Amino acid sequence: MIKNIIASVLLISNLHGVMTYQEAKEVEKKFGVMKSLRMYKILAEQDNVEAMFRLAQIYSSGKTIKRSISKAKDLLQRASNLNHHKSTYYLGKIYLSEKTPYYDLATAFNTFLKAANKGYAPAQNMIGQFLTKGIVVEKDYKMAVIYFERASKQDYVEAQCNLSFMYASGKGVFPNFGRANQFARKGLSLGNKKCKKVWEDYNLQKYDEDKGWKFNFYTKP
Repeated sequence: MIKNIIASVLLISNLHGVMTYQEAKEVEKKFGVMKSLRMYKILAEQDNVEAMFRLAQIYSSGKTIKRSISKAKDLLQRASNLNHHKSTYYLGKIYLSEKTPYYDLATAFNTFLKAANKGYAPAQNMIGQFLTKGIVVEKDYKMAVIYFERASKQDYVEAQCNLSFMYASGKGVFPNFGRANQFARKGLSLGNKKCKKVWEDYNLQKYDEDKGWKFNFYTKP
C-alpha cells in the first residue's frame, strides 16, 4: 500500500515534469525517511539544495541508514557551492569537529567566514567566537563584537548572549551592565545556558536596562 502511494506521488510528479521538495518532505513525514530517500536523491541530482541538505542530515545522523560523514560532507559542499548558506555553516561544523576525519580549524574558519559574509547569522556568531578565543586568528574583541552585532540584529539569541558577556566583561566595548542586562534577557527567558551564566556571574539582575543607545549602527537587540 505504502509503495503504491509513493509510486503514485512519483508518477504524478513526473507527469508534471517536476518533483518538489515539499512532496518529498510529506512522504517522509507520513511514511518515514527510507520511503522518501529516493525522492531526495532525485531532487539532489537536480541541484535542489534543500534536498542536498536533508540528505546530508540523514547521512550524518546514521539513524535510518549507514552513517557516512563523507557523503554528508560532499552534499553540503555541493549545496554550499550553490550558495546555500545553511549548508556552508554545517560544512564548517564538520571541519570544526575533532570526531571527523576532516578536522581542520583553518578550513572551518574560512568556511564559516564565507557564510558569515553572506549574512548568515549562526556563521556570524561563530566567527565572533573564533575572534574572541583567538582560534586560528589573533584575538580581536572589537571585531568579534561587530560579528555578534550582525547576528544579533537578526534576532539570533546565541549572539545576544555573547554580546551580553562582551558588555559585562568590557571586552571590545566599554563595560555597560545595563546593556549586558538587556542583551541577556531573551536568552535567559528561553533557558539559554550562556545567557544564564553571564546573568549569574555578573549579577545582572541588579542593573536596569540600558535604554540610552547612542550608536547609530545599532539601536536595539
